[in-house]
Amino acid sequence: MLHSFASDCHNHSACSPDGRHTPAAMLARARELGLYAYTLTDHCECQEYWEKYRERAQTAFGAMEALAPEEIRFCRGLELGQPLQDLSGAEDAVKRFPYDFVIGSLHNLENREDFYFLDCTRMPLEEIHGLLREYWRELLEMISWGGFDSLGHLTYPLRYIQGEQGISIDLHPHKEAIDQVFLALIQKEIALEVNTSGLRQKLGRTMPDLPLLARYRELGGRLATLGSDAHCTEDLGGGIDEGMGLLKEAGFTEFAIYEKRRPVMLPLE
Repeated sequence: MLHSFASDCHNHSACSPDGRHTPAAMLARARELGLYAYTLTDHCECQEYWEKYRERAQTAFGAMEALAPEEIRFCRGLELGQPLQDLSGAEDAVKRFPYDFVIGSLHNLENREDFYFLDCTRMPLEEIHGLLREYWRELLEMISWGGFDSLGHLTYPLRYIQGEQGISIDLHPHKEAIDQVFLALIQKEIALEVNTSGLRQKLGRTMPDLPLLARYRELGGRLATLGSDAHCTEDLGGGIDEGMGLLKEAGFTEFAIYEKRRPVMLPLE
């Protein structure tokens, strides 16, 4: 890694349904890369919490507790998906174990499939914009609840709508809604994640990208986290140096990792 404080705070092990390698293998790779801090954040999709993810969370946390990190700052995290789609499950998940860090994410709108599965090529453009308007609205409701530390991959729908399906989307009509998301994050003291997975995917940019990061900073945003969203050892740490550079370009001088659910600020060298 180019930066001495490079830290990856969003990734998944085999304790996630789509993860490939064990927590121990992921930690070993983080050490090998020379990361300053590493946070494992396996999936917890709240709409399936009681029947599927409660047991998975127990397995994941037990695996993290068994790790013996050396020469690296290791934190225990969780990616909490769709918390308001089963609030009792979300609250149980967050309180059940002493996590250092909780990401709040929205992978699917209520009563809809994950954006990964939506075929937007069959939709009129206005319908796609309608999905995005609903996405910002549900994000605002999540932030109002506030039971997480950082908002994951703000522009997640574009990973599939633009990146995978090649549909050009102008976010200018959504500027006011996105500003409201940023202002809500700032008011609740919740961080904004720079998710670098888009750099290695067809999207070709971080989620969110530089103009949105600059707007967040302009509105007073101070808390930002970084995550590769890796699901295997090969992708761990991917794009973190670039993400740190984008934060600096957007006007930030520091970024956050989380320990015991509190931000620890680190310099952007």
